[in-house]
Amino acid sequence: MLCAGPDRHVPDKANTTLSAACPTYPYRRRIGLIGGSFNPAHKGHVHITRQARQAARLDEVWWLVSPQNPLKSAQGMAPFVQRLTNARDVAQPYNWIKVLDFEQKKALQFTADSLSLLVKKCPRADLIWIMGADNLIQFPQWKRAYFISRLLPIIVVNRPHYQFQALASAGAALMSGHRKRLARNLKRNRGGWAFIHSTSDPASSTAIRGRTA
Repeated sequence: MLCAGPDRHVPDKANTTLSAACPTYPYRRRIGLIGGSFNPAHKGHVHITRQARQAARLDEVWWLVSPQNPLKSAQGMAPFVQRLTNARDVAQPYNWIKVLDFEQKKALQFTADSLSLLVKKCPRADLIWIMGADNLIQFPQWKRAYFISRLLPIIVVNRPHYQFQALASAGAALMSGHRKRLARNLKRNRGGWAFIHSTSDPASSTAIRGRTA
């Protein structure tokens, strides 16, 4: 079992670059992927990450900090470098979380394009997409959403006040017929998704920005 050990503070390993981390693995790795603006990153992101890691027995989770989410306004968006640095500070206590500027370096705007490229770049990794229940509701608005749902397994983690709305959403319907009972059984490139009905963390980037405005 290639399961990462307990949380430890290893800052030198926490931000390993993609080029060094992925293709050179001598054995398969189970890697979760979380994309987002991280405007700013907070304990809710860590909570979702830890829940998905435990459920799917992930070796690592990569945070892909987006230069600009096409579904969000650029107004009120902190500079990319500031968001990246903040995310790395939040993730620093967890050596198995890696915060990457992959999308910024590759000039990628859409998740479908990012995941397609990562699948090609990481042939030895079992990649699993992770998102919150709030994102499942708007999932049909994403570019090539159906393609994403079939490209990789997807883990949806509960968010406050979103569980029932998410499970009844068009996003859930789009992925219907591909749900697995246990996230740990999801296999790469076979699609499938799982919903984690865990206790959710109420922290949100929007609320944090409101308090600091």
